[in-house]
Amino acid sequence: MRLFEEPRPVLQLTVSQFSDRFRRWLERRPELQRIAIVGEISGWKPQPSGNVFFSLKDDRAILRCFVYSSDAKRFPAVSDGVAVVATGTIGIWERSSEYQLRVVEIAPLGVGAIAAKVEALRKRLQAEGLFERARKREFARFPRRVALVSARGKGADDFETTLREKSPHVAVRFIETRVQGDGAEIDIAEAIDRASRENVDAIVLLRGGGSYEDRYPFNTEPVVRAIVRSRHPVVTAIGHTGDTHLADDVADAVFKTPTAAAEHIAGAWAEITLVLHRQVEKLAYAVVAVVTRNSQRRDRSEQSLRRAIDSRISQQRQRLLQLQNRLERQNPRHRLGERETRLTATRVKFDGLRERVLTRKSNALALARSRLASVNPEGPLERGYAIVTHAGRALRDAREVRAGDEIEAQLFHGRLAASVERVTLDE
Repeated sequence: MRLFEEPRPVLQLTVSQFSDRFRRWLERRPELQRIAIVGEISGWKPQPSGNVFFSLKDDRAILRCFVYSSDAKRFPAVSDGVAVVATGTIGIWERSSEYQLRVVEIAPLGVGAIAAKVEALRKRLQAEGLFERARKREFARFPRRVALVSARGKGADDFETTLREKSPHVAVRFIETRVQGDGAEIDIAEAIDRASRENVDAIVLLRGGGSYEDRYPFNTEPVVRAIVRSRHPVVTAIGHTGDTHLADDVADAVFKTPTAAAEHIAGAWAEITLVLHRQVEKLAYAVVAVVTRNSQRRDRSEQSLRRAIDSRISQQRQRLLQLQNRLERQNPRHRLGERETRLTATRVKFDGLRERVLTRKSNALALARSRLASVNPEGPLERGYAIVTHAGRALRDAREVRAGDEIEAQLFHGRLAASVERVTLDE
């Protein structure tokens, strides 16, 4: 009797040899050549060729399945979450070392276990009044800060890119979390709670679509409760057109895609920006009109002044001619010197009068120009003053604004946007 058994030789195979042996073993098992398996459909994905890939799942396992297009044409309408009986043959996909069911028949059993669980929770939450519109909060019309609760990926990238392009002044606080897989609902709920403690105007909860199974965490009670207890309005953009999740039912606003949510947030800002541009254009037109009217009035004043001066000079010249004519008519030699003296005096008087008239009219013209310059709106701006507006109105009293209000200051060159930190009134 041997005290120790000699070790049996180990069978050594290549990967291809092992896969080939396993495939032949499956083919020799008649009970696996036509088998009916009950499960819930997940990830139903028709291909351009007409073939279909999907999975059958229950609480403990997942089975990959494949359908040829010729068989898929005969199947009844099915979708993710529907429980079915799938009949087919077990085989192995050697390239990826996966076994799968090649399905030839499908018979629906009704709503699957997950869908039934979600529906039961929906009824319970609805009975609590969590879906009522009166409970939901108004979404800020002009949000300045938002918290983004999501995983890194295309959905979050689309949201941030769209918001950055259309409203770059809106700050985004990214709070990263898992959005699918076992226990993801706990992570999502904790992320919403963290976002609720942030100083933001709204919380955006999103993911970029996915299968019914992938989106299941958004149909769970922890996520719903976190949305309800949030201190800020919650916006959902789970990204799957046609489906409504329990998270959508309790959210304060719902959008089908992350891009749509970002466009909505940016929309109000774009609208008010357009209104401000129009107001600025109206103000510019009004300023141009005032300057034009003042310029025309100044031109008319200058023309009137010139006509008055010319008229007075013409009168004086006419008077001088009359005197000269009288002098010529009275031409005795003994009165010639006297007349010449009087004529010289008259000329001197005329020159003095003309000088005084010109001086007085010039002063009046300078005064008119000064008054026109004083009413020119650009004059104070050029000297360093500013026109401060709030909500489209020029401010004259500090009591017309409060701390936190947005104001705009028009300078001689350009404009400034600012926020009021405090309001101080004169004693």
